[in-house]
Amino acid sequence: MNKIIVQVYLPADGRTYDIRLPENMYIYDAVNVMAELFSEISKGFYCKGDVNILCMRDKGESLPQNKTFRELKIANRTELMFV
Repeated sequence: MNKIIVQVYLPADGRTYDIRLPENMYIYDAVNVMAELFSEISKGFYCKGDVNILCMRDKGESLPQNKTFRELKIANRTELMFV
């Protein structure tokens, strides 16, 4: 299983995190994993919500939940934003 490292910016705390994920993971699953992770490590700046979005940081375009990182051609060091 190939994995990629993406840079995820969390506006709630103003920090960027390097996260390693399988490239065949669906965006929906990645969002759920990140919501749990950020709830734990952000020291109260982020609280998991009902609707979370992962998007391209430079364009602000949300990523389709039913696609994988590989299908979207997201590779190492791609800059994403989690809102």
